[in-house]
Amino acid sequence: MDALDLRDSCIAALQHLDVDVTDDGVEKDSDGRVRRTVILGVTAGVAGNRRAAGGSVDRTGTVNALVVTASRDSCLWLVQRVRDALADLPLGSPHGRLTDASYDAEPQPEPGTTPARWSQALAFTITRKRGH
Repeated sequence: MDALDLRDSCIAALQHLDVDVTDDGVEKDSDGRVRRTVILGVTAGVAGNRRAAGGSVDRTGTVNALVVTASRDSCLWLVQRVRDALADLPLGSPHGRLTDASYDAEPQPEPGTTPARWSQALAFTITRKRGH
């Protein structure tokens, strides 16, 4: 699965949350407040477990999601919804599924932002059954 297909699968899984999904900045609403946003960073995989004789390589894909909102409480709410949407997301055979690899943390205020922004980073990896 390439990075664009993985990104499209994540966007589709987040669509029901009615949030902005982007790969860069955060927009403001008509009142000047920060819109609820998930910033995605997707990689198709980092090579690992190379075989000396073969060229066979396992790849571990990752999805980094930065959840950004206008308040701590809305950030906590959205973080849980993003985790629910992406953790165990099936990617189809033989690609596996996403696994939540995030550290338990609290949303943090972003310094020097006007209006105020709160954010929390999440990480997911693609896991596959052995032999696929």
